[in-house]
Amino acid sequence: MDASVPASRRTLLRLGAVGAVGGALAAAPLPAFAASRSGGSPLPGTLSVNAPGVYPEGVAWDPRRKAFLVGSSAQGTISVVKADGSVTPLVAPFAQVSVLGITVDAARNRVLAAYTDYFFRLLGMVDPSQPPVSGVGVFDLATGAVQHLVDLSAGQAEPRANDVTVDDDGTIYVTDTGVDTVSVVSRDGKVIQVIQDDRFVTSDTGPNGIVAHPAGFLLMGKYDGGRLFRIDRPRSARPVVSEVRLDRAPLSLDGLALRKDGTLVAATNDLSLSGGRTGRDAVVVLRSTDNWRTARTVQDQTWPIEDPTTIAVTPYGDYVVSGGLREILTGVPSATPGQFHLRRR
Repeated sequence: MDASVPASRRTLLRLGAVGAVGGALAAAPLPAFAASRSGGSPLPGTLSVNAPGVYPEGVAWDPRRKAFLVGSSAQGTISVVKADGSVTPLVAPFAQVSVLGITVDAARNRVLAAYTDYFFRLLGMVDPSQPPVSGVGVFDLATGAVQHLVDLSAGQAEPRANDVTVDDDGTIYVTDTGVDTVSVVSRDGKVIQVIQDDRFVTSDTGPNGIVAHPAGFLLMGKYDGGRLFRIDRPRSARPVVSEVRLDRAPLSLDGLALRKDGTLVAATNDLSLSGGRTGRDAVVVLRSTDNWRTARTVQDQTWPIEDPTTIAVTPYGDYVVSGGLREILTGVPSATPGQFHLRRR
């Protein structure tokens, strides 16, 4: 175990993992929460949940339950969060991993999740002689049962599956911020190919948020430098990658969400910026009038809750998750330790 790693950071993950074992999350007391309601919506404007050890990085809207699903970067779980602030387990821990980006594939009754043991490995909690774990999980949306666990590590030294999306045909796309790729996975859990491009490569954090556009292409954000890419024919033998020209690029691009009006919502933060660079917490809305060859910023909102990571689009507004991930990444306690927040944009 690396003595240079703050013990508090190891403890955060260890406590999170212990809390999830054997369904202990289900037996925990109902979390306390603070809700700010407005406009008669069935969802509060802000939902702040006391749920120590969860640390969600990803969030998705479940239209059947009319509730949120959140992954856990410490417990390797997926949980249901209802409007009353209750948190109940859906997917039990399936490995010592962080569940990061998630998406609901309601048409096929599935929830998809990118997972990695990178945080545990970073903090010396995994036997370094064992190969890294990184992939995408496919789970039954109703029961949480495992349908597929697809290994995407491909022999790489530091793979970090980060975000996931699905197209109309059920094909799955997974970004990797560590090896700078986008993996293409068939609906039955087979790796079709891995998309690489020199413009994805960085010594910092690479390909991050990803969404499937109904027109058949992907939009993918590169965290470092805030660059946005359009990927055409992603299932073909020769995908075409082009950079979307932005009127002004944020310092980073984390999670993305595509709204029904065609705009793209993006979270930006400085959680993974290296070299002493500091950014700002913001939620940015982009619009394109030329099918995402270019895009302009139509809203740039400084975010009042630290470290927003991604967005869930719901019928009642766009909800941004701030999961307290800085505690694990840096050992610095968040402004509201033990809580995560969902706030309407």
